[in-house]
Order: sequence, then C-alpha cells, then structure tokens
Amino acid sequence: MLELMQKLGNKKLSKAVSTKLTDEDYELCRRLAREYYINGKIKYPSVSELVRLLLFRILDSYRSHKNIPWDGSHPKSFRFRKPS
Repeated sequence: MLELMQKLGNKKLSKAVSTKLTDEDYELCRRLAREYYINGKIKYPSVSELVRLLLFRILDSYRSHKNIPWDGSHPKSFRFRKPS
C-alpha cells in the first residue's frame, strides 16, 4: 500500500465511496483486511483500507491499460455471471 500511496503523491483525498454489504461479506472483508495488514499490503487492518487498495488497483489498471469502455458496457474482464 505504501507504494500505491506514493503514486498518489501529495494529492488530497476528499471524496468517499459507500456501499452496502451483507453481514457475511463484510465479515469476509474484515478477515481479508486483517490478512493484507499482516502481510504488509495495507497500513491498517480495516475494511476501508482494503477497499481503498482494491479501488486504487482497479483505477490504476484502467489508467494503464484503458480497458474499461466509456460507453458504460462491461469489459470482458468485468463481465458479470449469473450465480450457479
């Protein structure tokens, strides 16, 4: 996460993103955040830090590869599948 924050430089973080999760999904995020923290991937063991890392990686991938179309359609790598 430190290298990702270095890429941000001195940019001020001023916007928030919010979503609703099931209790089970939130608990899974908490466990993942703890693992990422233990492995040194994020600075704090919080869901917010985990989500920030994930969003930054998605946005950074977009900026690097321009693989997300502007017309609102889903790129192949983001296709949603119906649950089996």
